[in-house]
Amino acid sequence: MTENQFQAVPNPVDEPKTQSPDQPQGKPDQYKTLIIVLMLITSIATAIVAGLQADAGIRASNANRDSQYYAVLASGEIHRQGLQSNYETATMTEYLRLSQESLVMQIAALSLEDEDDRAATELAALGAQTRADKLKTYSVFFTDPRYAPQTSDGLPNAEAYLTDALAKANEITADQNKAADEYHRWDDKADVYVSVLTVMAMAFFLFGLAQALKGRMRLVFAVFGAIVLLFSSAWAVLATLF
Repeated sequence: MTENQFQAVPNPVDEPKTQSPDQPQGKPDQYKTLIIVLMLITSIATAIVAGLQADAGIRASNANRDSQYYAVLASGEIHRQGLQSNYETATMTEYLRLSQESLVMQIAALSLEDEDDRAATELAALGAQTRADKLKTYSVFFTDPRYAPQTSDGLPNAEAYLTDALAKANEITADQNKAADEYHRWDDKADVYVSVLTVMAMAFFLFGLAQALKGRMRLVFAVFGAIVLLFSSAWAVLATLF
């Protein structure tokens, strides 16, 4: 080939590079780094919320267990106290009956003229009073100074006894109610965290679409995903604080 022919052949290295009409202006991977960072942030936020949801579920389970435990305790205490109250009431009723019977016999003995009948009646009155005095040793109404009569012919303090009898059951019931409230609080938090995770999954979906697109559509889906991520994160923070 001649020198003129060599000069006529264009050198492809020296030709200016032209963009294809189908290639978008600017960097083809613009915003890609931003989307990757947003997806990383979303992954971290999702992991944190998932941990909070698991913790709330565990706390709700423990509170529910405690609530059921206290409910059983309260039921048992009420049943035990019912039996105890029935025994104390029956004992005091029998004591009053025997005391009254002894008093009636003593009065009846005074009106009897026959010495033998009078002696027999007085003996029966003494037996009734002895049984009544014996019953006093088996009842807290007479052995416990908090409820015992203040005078020899007085009556036990039944009101104080009922107050003390229900105190333990009321205390256990209060603990049961507190545990039940804790269960509902943590269970509601766990449900909220599940909803937050669902919304964060939508953010992941939007970021995935943004990765598959180019140009302005990539930015649009990235912005929508960021908004969803911000909303779900704020929701998770509010659920944690309140």
